[in-house]
Amino acid sequence: MVDLRLALVLCGFLSGASIQVCAQPDAGAAYQRIDGIVAVVGDEIVLASDIQDRVTQARLEGRTVTDDNECGLLESVLFEKLLLHNARIDSLEVTDAEILGEIDRRLTYYMQMFGSVEAFEAEYGKSVAEWKAEFNEPVREQILAQKMQAEIDQTVRSTPAQVQDYFSAIPVDSLPLIPEELSYSELVMQPEVGEKQKMRTRSKLDSIRVLVETGKMSMTLAATRYSEDPGSKYKGGCYQNIGRGQFVPEFEGAVYETEVGGYSPVFESDFGYHFLRVTDRRGEQYSACHVLMKPTFDPKALEQMQSRIDSVSVKLALGDLPFEAAVLQHSTREGTRNQKGQVVNSRDGGTRFGVDELDPNIFFLLQDLDEGEVSSPVQLLDEENQAYWAMIKLNERFPAHRANPKDDYALFQQQVEAELREEALSKWIGKRIAETFVRVDAPYRVCTMDMPWLTKSINASGALGTSSGSSIGDGE
Repeated sequence: MVDLRLALVLCGFLSGASIQVCAQPDAGAAYQRIDGIVAVVGDEIVLASDIQDRVTQARLEGRTVTDDNECGLLESVLFEKLLLHNARIDSLEVTDAEILGEIDRRLTYYMQMFGSVEAFEAEYGKSVAEWKAEFNEPVREQILAQKMQAEIDQTVRSTPAQVQDYFSAIPVDSLPLIPEELSYSELVMQPEVGEKQKMRTRSKLDSIRVLVETGKMSMTLAATRYSEDPGSKYKGGCYQNIGRGQFVPEFEGAVYETEVGGYSPVFESDFGYHFLRVTDRRGEQYSACHVLMKPTFDPKALEQMQSRIDSVSVKLALGDLPFEAAVLQHSTREGTRNQKGQVVNSRDGGTRFGVDELDPNIFFLLQDLDEGEVSSPVQLLDEENQAYWAMIKLNERFPAHRANPKDDYALFQQQVEAELREEALSKWIGKRIAETFVRVDAPYRVCTMDMPWLTKSINASGALGTSSGSSIGDGE
């Protein structure tokens, strides 16, 4: 009679193929599969646990999972395995930095969902470090699959004829109404912050830090009164359960160089000057409170800028200086100066802005201009609430209209190429399935799928293929 303890040990060694419940050694007892191979695509296997992981993920995201959904999840895994199989054939590579970046991105999402490290670890039954280690290889495979799909997508390019055909097939009353759009350029003059102003800000913040550290002022009061970080100003300057990699390196360097409960020295980042207090730190997660102050330029420098831009405005009005030349000579905003003042819409990389996308101050300036006309100098505020002087030129006005290829070619091109990518991907999948060994086992043989995964799993006699892909330990 086999010793029960030995039977349990032997059961553990089956984890590479099909794990079954090793119950009491009863001849009449039924075996229940815990995990096992449910599909094979080329050299890649799909385990029952892979599908269940997808089910769990879907439920965590608030989606309802039915039998049909589960079949869809299996098909998405089969597709990923097909991409992965071909990515290995094509020798595509993934760097460790890409893997760590994606894992950190997912961890940040889950931390926001669960609210704390403890809640996350309780849900998954493992530490953050263990979770990261477990997901290293799956994430590598997913990035490889994404790179393979990107290779397929790169082959898709539309022609003007295809765009025109797509437009012609749309009923006129179904064409979208495009609101008024504007294209404009800018000439910006803003003083630089000098070393004197930087040192003045640093010195003031350091004096506040001393007051807080010695208990003469609370961190909450210091943040409320002095901090220029809108995200934490009215929360005592505090951020809770932050994943490493979310904040700028200077901030996180100060966090990990300061003991818990202690205060950092004043340090500089792209946002300005800070000091912080570390309230908690565990591995890749931390909580900290800080005060941020941004140095500002000398008000007299802004007055000098006004004189300069007024002089440029006069030259433009007299025709002594073209606007584009004035931008190259005088604008301090590098991003638009190098484009002769042209402002680019970050939404699509184009030069048009819907009227609802424009800053209200810019919109009202443009509304009073004719095409090619330049506004008078005006003082505005940037995203950091710093003043600057500007002149705005209206390049072109596009009235509200029904979408058409002449005015909205990029819009129709995007739609055409989306359909072409879908078509190219379907052809690629069909071709690769035909060239690749594919097997789908119970209980997924009854699934309805979009691509011929199941027909590929059946040999010419109509029976499930078993010569090179028999199910290991089906327990059926």
